[in-house]
Amino acid sequence: MNLPDEKAEYETGEQALNAAIVEYPWMDFYLVSLDETHAVVRGTVDISYGYQLHIEFIGVGFIDCPMSWKSDTGSEVFSRSSPETLPDDTRKRFFDNNGGDVFRFTIEGFHGPLFAYIVAEEMRFRRSHELVYLPW
Repeated sequence: MNLPDEKAEYETGEQALNAAIVEYPWMDFYLVSLDETHAVVRGTVDISYGYQLHIEFIGVGFIDCPMSWKSDTGSEVFSRSSPETLPDDTRKRFFDNNGGDVFRFTIEGFHGPLFAYIVAEEMRFRRSHELVYLPW
């Protein structure tokens, strides 16, 4: 797995990640790795050059997202929902045999916004500086 510059420190927090995302005029996201409990999503302005964001989800218990998507960075793209604020049927679906937090990406859809969900115990990310591309 290619990782960003090893000297780069991981950051946490949905507000910090959303702030990093909205620094760009748009962003495409790719689910590049998924195993039993770990998922990696990368965000890029241009896939042919590399990526700017490396987002890791640890302790994954549920995932409902496409393999790739586009997001309009003009508004909030990434957020974390409290399980208590979810409708009962959604909470039962997301938390059947697992725990964690609900992380949500807003997807730019043809008929309005859609959402990608990842339920995990932890989220952390690394980013490049400005428009520097990290190699795939």
